[in-house]
Amino acid sequence: MRSATSLSIFLMTALCFGVRQPVMAQDAGQLQWFSVAAADGKSAAWSRWAVDGGSSVPEAARLALVGNARCSLYVNGQRLLKYEQFAGADSSTMARVFDVQPLLRPGRNMVAVEVQGAESGAVFGARLVLVRGGAAQVVGGPWKQAPAPPPVGWEQTDFNDRDWKEFKSAEQTPAFAAMVQIPAKAESAARKGVLRRTLPFEFQDGDHVVFVGATFVERAQLSEHLESILAGTLGNRRVTFRNLGWSADTVQAESRGIFDAPAVGYLRMVEHIRAEEPTAAILCYGQNEALTAGMTPDQFSRQFGQFVDELQASGIPCVIVSPHELFPAKAPIPSPARFNSKIRLYADAAGSTAQSRQLPFVDLFSDFTTSMQSLNSVLHPKAAGLDGLAENGMHLTADGYACAALVLRQRLLGVAATPAKLRIDVAAGKVEATGTEIEDVRFLDGGKQVSLKIRPQTLSPLPVAAEIVRAASDKPTTVNIFADCGYAALRQLILKKNELYFHRWRPQNVTYLFGFRKHEQGNNAADIARFDPFIRELEQQIQKAQQPQWTEVTISLTAAPAK
Repeated sequence: MRSATSLSIFLMTALCFGVRQPVMAQDAGQLQWFSVAAADGKSAAWSRWAVDGGSSVPEAARLALVGNARCSLYVNGQRLLKYEQFAGADSSTMARVFDVQPLLRPGRNMVAVEVQGAESGAVFGARLVLVRGGAAQVVGGPWKQAPAPPPVGWEQTDFNDRDWKEFKSAEQTPAFAAMVQIPAKAESAARKGVLRRTLPFEFQDGDHVVFVGATFVERAQLSEHLESILAGTLGNRRVTFRNLGWSADTVQAESRGIFDAPAVGYLRMVEHIRAEEPTAAILCYGQNEALTAGMTPDQFSRQFGQFVDELQASGIPCVIVSPHELFPAKAPIPSPARFNSKIRLYADAAGSTAQSRQLPFVDLFSDFTTSMQSLNSVLHPKAAGLDGLAENGMHLTADGYACAALVLRQRLLGVAATPAKLRIDVAAGKVEATGTEIEDVRFLDGGKQVSLKIRPQTLSPLPVAAEIVRAASDKPTTVNIFADCGYAALRQLILKKNELYFHRWRPQNVTYLFGFRKHEQGNNAADIARFDPFIRELEQQIQKAQQPQWTEVTISLTAAPAK
């Protein structure tokens, strides 16, 4: 019979170096086992294991978990298992082993396990093995257990668990361990089956997309043209969006620390994105870094690359968007446009970060001002140049976001930022359409008017451009028809949804809900999850509202022909 020491060495070698045969049942006793007592007819537990990752990331790391109940497993906010019922054959149960090295960081790491078991109670076993300098070491550390069902975010590293109780491992190896086999090959910790993204970007049915960035991203929620214009291309596809922007932020999360250091804010940002489990993350940084004293484009590129690498370790496809140009401002406001030459360097650095990782890159900087002027003249024919698009040359207005969202749509999705077109041949009594469906065409009042129903292919604030041809010898006249085919209703629903989500992830009293004063008011954080049903209900309405509706328009044909 092998000694406990030899068993431990064999287990660590198998977990870390990929021995082909599985570690057999007797070695499962080398796991750290926990028992969950039954209460009210079921056994349930939420536990957290704080792991010291040392001063540097290990060369390899393997985490094993098995149980006789359904288990969910998280590492630094990344969910690896969701209510997993461990399978097996011939009365055996196979553990799951994950390569978690890409998820670990120096210092404090968090392994979280949720167990939902049977009436008789439940057991689960776990073990983390790290390799440094070629030597494998079993990692210990304190476990804690929730005294009651915890609120959202309980699995994340920064969660305040000071009121949780010590969770001691079982004194004896449970009989269940005799049924356990531990596979030698570790699975990737990255999410599986996630589509790699390219440009032009194409939304897939079931996509969940997060926007991450600084002021440009966060303030988009105030008017919500950005999400609305993208949603207006979806038809009946179900795609959900989350805005995780934070004003004055940098890629190092310097604004997200709240009462803590930026490093803690960065940790929260990464783990929040992981918790969303997005199928794509649209990342927009560089403007604030360009205006930060002492920062260089190379530093920014390295920092951005680190951020992207952490997301990709979780299997999250990333799209990088450059910062945009700033506009001139009217006196006495100093013109932000004077910073554009520097922002250009950081836009290029963002592009280099994307190129080095073969990621889609959207250049929002080049010709941004020209594109915004052109769209402003279409959406607001009485406006001159950039009038009305920015409050101070830097922060966009609602009209500015309408134009910017159309520019982004074109550069991200390849959908032209041009109006749908009608060609009305008065003499022939005929109407042709491009970019929109038409029906019920009727010429009225002796050819002085035409009435028809239109349904554009996409929803946006763009008008429909009607080209009127009266006679072959006349030059056509073009008029813009601003017909709302459902865009306004869609935008209002998205505004409501995003307000609810904002209060869910950034509640005003966050210190009392999750922070250092949460013990003063009980478990009020449990109420945060109550936002979710309302958000889901609005998203169901959004999916219907994002589909263009038939709208009847009447166009006068009596205007003097163009010369």
